[in-house]
Amino acid sequence: MLFHVLGPVEVHTTGVHRPIPAKPALVLAMLLLHRNAWVTLDQLTEEVWPGGRAPASAVANLQTYVWKLRRTLPGEERLQRRGDAYRLLVHPDEIDADQAVRLAAEARSAAAREAHETALSLVERALGWWRGRPYGGLAWATEGIEDLRLDLCQQRAAAQLALGRATGAVRTLREVTGAAPLREDAWAQLMQTLHAAGRRAEALQVYRRAGEVLATELGVEPGPVLVAARGLVLSGDPAR
Repeated sequence: MLFHVLGPVEVHTTGVHRPIPAKPALVLAMLLLHRNAWVTLDQLTEEVWPGGRAPASAVANLQTYVWKLRRTLPGEERLQRRGDAYRLLVHPDEIDADQAVRLAAEARSAAAREAHETALSLVERALGWWRGRPYGGLAWATEGIEDLRLDLCQQRAAAQLALGRATGAVRTLREVTGAAPLREDAWAQLMQTLHAAGRRAEALQVYRRAGEVLATELGVEPGPVLVAARGLVLSGDPAR
């Protein structure tokens, strides 16, 4: 069985895609976020009907959603109840996000061994799990997952550069800085990549742009990682 959370919440069993209606999908998302732990009816109610908008039939509705989920999860008793709480039993590597984390770690190990083709392949496999907004768009649940995706993109860029694919690395990093403009290490990596490709003037332009963003959004100067990247560019040191 595989639970997909890197996009709409879905369940795949033995190669069969099992679609889940919207409200039961919210319940499943909560249970997956708290996998193998008890989640109370109050917690589920607040997620399905936020802001105190739960109908009088909320508990009965939730019980119906759980019943539908149980029909979707064949075999062993995955969805358990104890008093007013539910727990979903999930085994290791049964969630696509967990597989992405594992692949990211394997990619880092491959890069440390200078097995850059392997690292790039692992990163691409990890990024291939994304199909949209994680957990069906639950805003509070997506921050850590988005950080993982951006980390993977930066790993991709590092592998691309190591393999002599600077143009692809620059494109990847521009996407990262566009999506997360306060991510200083991504700006610094973009500067270093441009410098390694012989595009010194562009690297310095990136430093200025990063400084403008930080000043406007946070009222701060570039941090040590950006200052160090600028020093590398100004020194003319071609080291990557």
